[in-house]
Amino acid sequence: MRVNVTGPACWPLLIGLVSLPALADVVTLEELSAPEATPVAGVANIAADGTVVGTAYPDGHVLRWLAGAEPEDLGGDTFTLENVMPLISRDGSTIVAASYFYGNNPNAAPQAAPGIWQGGTSWAMITGLTLGDSTPVGISADGTYLVGAAYPKHPPHQSPSPLLPWIWSGAAGQLTLDTPNGSFSAQAWAVSSDGSTAAGFGDGGSTDETRFGVRWVGTTAFFITDSNSAKVGQAIACNLTCSVIVGAGIDVNIGGGSPQAWRWSEIGGVEYLGTVAGVSDATYYAFDVSDDGARVVGSYSVIDPLLGPVNRGFIWSPADGIQDASAFLAANGIDYGAAFGELVVNSMTPDGRKLLINGLDENYTRRRAIIHIDPDSIFANGFDL
Repeated sequence: MRVNVTGPACWPLLIGLVSLPALADVVTLEELSAPEATPVAGVANIAADGTVVGTAYPDGHVLRWLAGAEPEDLGGDTFTLENVMPLISRDGSTIVAASYFYGNNPNAAPQAAPGIWQGGTSWAMITGLTLGDSTPVGISADGTYLVGAAYPKHPPHQSPSPLLPWIWSGAAGQLTLDTPNGSFSAQAWAVSSDGSTAAGFGDGGSTDETRFGVRWVGTTAFFITDSNSAKVGQAIACNLTCSVIVGAGIDVNIGGGSPQAWRWSEIGGVEYLGTVAGVSDATYYAFDVSDDGARVVGSYSVIDPLLGPVNRGFIWSPADGIQDASAFLAANGIDYGAAFGELVVNSMTPDGRKLLINGLDENYTRRRAIIHIDPDSIFANGFDL
């Protein structure tokens, strides 16, 4: 039976209803199409309103999906490692991508630098660069700050050359962050809204490429350690203020330590996120965290007997722990991704209500989708207002 509360005579009933359990969540899936001209397309990041940016292959153009619309080709000249993809500010107004820019000398090598979308298919290289080839990896909430990694302006004659972490704003230009003590290279992957704090990683030294999580306060680097003073794996994302940071486990075959993804907070320190039921010998990567720290998404890497290493997505919350993304969907009546060769949950909106999926299905076709997690308007006992 459904009871509609319509007027003052029903106020006593309304008062009784407000103490009922919280609204349930409704989970739906929205697949994102690819342009006909470039059917192989991956998604990268999602703004607060659901605007998505990604990359078309093989031309490297940046794509944008506005809510409910077909994808737009924004042009650009990106060089796209799979995890170096377009960035978008929370309101969707600023889009940045790693790009190549060519000067007036046709014989000169192009410069790799962050490009800011200007509208249409026009991109502009950021100003105030002080380092060499630079890759942007993180953007602040309003697009004021970028962070990433770059080669020195004048690299040493010996090879290899270290990568240097940096932060950029239009006002201050590009500033180098400290490389942690004992590290050969470092990269910054996330930045707070005010630019005061960044997160990323430093390696284990010139002969050790193990990535250890780092937090920068100002320009000073601090390794992130757990309650046993052990270093955690690379930091990948943070919330609005970087008071919550998430990151990856360490491949125990390479660097020891825990293979579990982790969540660090100023109050509670490091919390390991556990392992998916029935899965062993996996390394976990936390790719994003909601602003309240109550939802984390990412992937875990396992060995498939036929395909070799494959990635599977996960969703974590304090109440439900860590869940395989396809199992989470199946529990909500959605059959998606269980048979995929790859499925990664690589970004979400700040409220944790829209989760962005990259997938490669059983036919080796690239797939893209948004998981929508919305509060239901119906109370658990069948009454609604």
